[in-house]
Amino acid sequence: MDAKDVCVEIENDEFYSKFLVDSVKPLVGENLSVTDQVNKLAQGIDKLSKSLEKQVLAKHNDLLTQASHISDLVTTLESVQSQVQSLLRGAAKLQERVHTPYFALENQTLMLERVQTTCNLLRHTSKILALWNKLAGIKENPAKEAIILFELNELISDYDFEGITLLDEVLKEVEYRRKELLNNSTTLLQTSLQNGNKAQLLQCFKVFHNLQCTEEQIKNSVDSILSDLKKEIANALNVQMVSIEVKKSSSGRIAPGKANIMNAQDFKVKLWDNIDKLFKNDIYNACTKVIMLQNVINELHAIGNFRNIAKNFWNDLSLIFSSELEKSPTNVNQSIEIDFPKLLKCFNDLLSKLKCKDLEMNRVCLTKWENSFLSKSLGKLLEPVRSMWHLSQVPNMDQIDIAIRVIAEALSISLGDKQLSISLANSVAKSIKQMNVEAEQRLSLDSDVAQIIEPPTSTQQKNADLCNCLYYFSSQIKRVLTNMNTILPQESIQIVQNSLKDISSMPVLQLFAESIKNSLYIILMTMHDEPDLIKADEPTGKSLSCSPYMKELQQFVSRCKDIYLSMFTEKPALNHCCTNIAKACTERFIYHICNVRPLSKYGRVKLQVDCKHLETALYPLVADMTELGDCHRQLKALQLLLDKSPQEIAKSQSEGASLPYSLVMMFLFSYAGPQLMAPHTCAGWNVHKLMQWLDSHKNEKERLDFVAGALQRYQNHIRQNQIATYDEVYPVLLQLLEEGKNLKK
Repeated sequence: MDAKDVCVEIENDEFYSKFLVDSVKPLVGENLSVTDQVNKLAQGIDKLSKSLEKQVLAKHNDLLTQASHISDLVTTLESVQSQVQSLLRGAAKLQERVHTPYFALENQTLMLERVQTTCNLLRHTSKILALWNKLAGIKENPAKEAIILFELNELISDYDFEGITLLDEVLKEVEYRRKELLNNSTTLLQTSLQNGNKAQLLQCFKVFHNLQCTEEQIKNSVDSILSDLKKEIANALNVQMVSIEVKKSSSGRIAPGKANIMNAQDFKVKLWDNIDKLFKNDIYNACTKVIMLQNVINELHAIGNFRNIAKNFWNDLSLIFSSELEKSPTNVNQSIEIDFPKLLKCFNDLLSKLKCKDLEMNRVCLTKWENSFLSKSLGKLLEPVRSMWHLSQVPNMDQIDIAIRVIAEALSISLGDKQLSISLANSVAKSIKQMNVEAEQRLSLDSDVAQIIEPPTSTQQKNADLCNCLYYFSSQIKRVLTNMNTILPQESIQIVQNSLKDISSMPVLQLFAESIKNSLYIILMTMHDEPDLIKADEPTGKSLSCSPYMKELQQFVSRCKDIYLSMFTEKPALNHCCTNIAKACTERFIYHICNVRPLSKYGRVKLQVDCKHLETALYPLVADMTELGDCHRQLKALQLLLDKSPQEIAKSQSEGASLPYSLVMMFLFSYAGPQLMAPHTCAGWNVHKLMQWLDSHKNEKERLDFVAGALQRYQNHIRQNQIATYDEVYPVLLQLLEEGKNLKK
């Protein structure tokens, strides 16, 4: 059997395959007995042995050849080993040849380094001795002395001169002289700052600069000033110290054996007296020192960039003040919150007195107390406004005056600080808004509040009282702003003025205006029912009175002004309302006159009289009719047209007139016969609908097209009925229509 087949047979055999797996499990548990298993193993081993014998016999020549090759390989390896040994001996000789000069060079380099160090020590020693001799000859010149001492210090710090006895005394003297010069200059610096001696201060910083310690000295000086100030601030805000001072000052009026209880007002006065002294004396003196320090440093441009000494000092001072104030007792903080403007005034007065551009108010550090003050101020401003509106009653003048006084006080206490003034102005604006909201909630804007038939109802009277109350409130605030115009920031004034814009009697007056205008329109509508307008009598030589509708209009206007409009005291809004009513009445009066038909010559003269009496009728509303502008000019122009012929009217219109072409053409229809119907008659409208159309169509082109439609209809009627002649007014209307359209192009 082939060797390969033997291997396959063993691998596939169930019994033998288990011996081919790496396992430590015993095989005793097989179905075969132990004897059978041993026999079978013996058979397998025998098969493998026979297979190996066959392979050895089959490959014995190859095996012999490989055995001979192994002996050749051993010989080759021995030759290589001898060559490697020879190579190692050569490398050892080469290493010895390299190391010998390297160690020699290393020793020479070390010797050279020591020689160089010795030379440098000798050279530095020579320089030190030379500078020391030079220093010995300098007297009364600290700046030059500082330069030499700095150079000596640099030379000494380069090497360790320990053991050089020649320099022992010199080194000690140099260190002593440097400390002495630094201490003297530092002392002189403090004295110069205290006395304000700028020349000495300059000399000090020249020394510091030459000693290369300027930054350190500046920091130490500023820190010392800040440290002293911190103590002074803490003492000024120390409630126990303040209490002791108050008790001492009031001890004369305390009976023996009685408890020495500090009066709150006395404490408050003493606290602010301490703060005032703190700013005027301690903080001011400290700031002047730092500013002088900054100015001296700025003059010495060569000593470095120290441009923010004063600015950084001020920021640190603000933080220290805020921190000390934060740590102070509750009653101190409450006093600061209540009288915060006083604290701001202390800061602003100090900055104004110092006049240093680098120092600016640092409000961030005071935000807590400012916000608390503004919150209390807002509550104080809103309290009288809320309290005056009790049980929906209209507040009286005394209650309003109280609110005005609080507002005036709030605006006045912020004088001197623009940002606080603006903040308080916003709080005032909120109180004004609250006042307006409270009044609006109590106003009634139902339809019946504008009735003008019966005497004013209680609701109408209440509305008027509310409007008058708001007007008095706003007028008093405007008076306060006028009085403070020169001392309050314009931004603050503008904020308060803007908040007053929403306060007006116009919403209520507008309701009355609409009711009055509607009634006036009804009265003017009766113009078309007047029999005098179609009377055929000759008006010449007769003294004509105004028409009955005009008399009714006069009585109505006078009654409305005296009974309803007179309830309101806000003159600007009242004048605006009256002007609006007068304009609407005049405009509607012109519309009606231009569309009255039929109209006799007597009727035209009658309407001329009515035009004159209209000014009298509207006098209670508008004393000067010229204030109506175009409406008044059109009324005067219409009054002149009433006694002219169509041709004269067309000529005057061509020469320039105040009345629009559309209205003049509507008026000319009254001169025509019945076949030339008025535009609204052609449209099938009554006069009421015509008035509505004219109110909603102010565009002159639309009105001219409306009139042109009536003329076109008349032209079609003439052609259809083959009438030989046109109405004498028709050519005049065509001419005016042409001119009117050309004018609008």
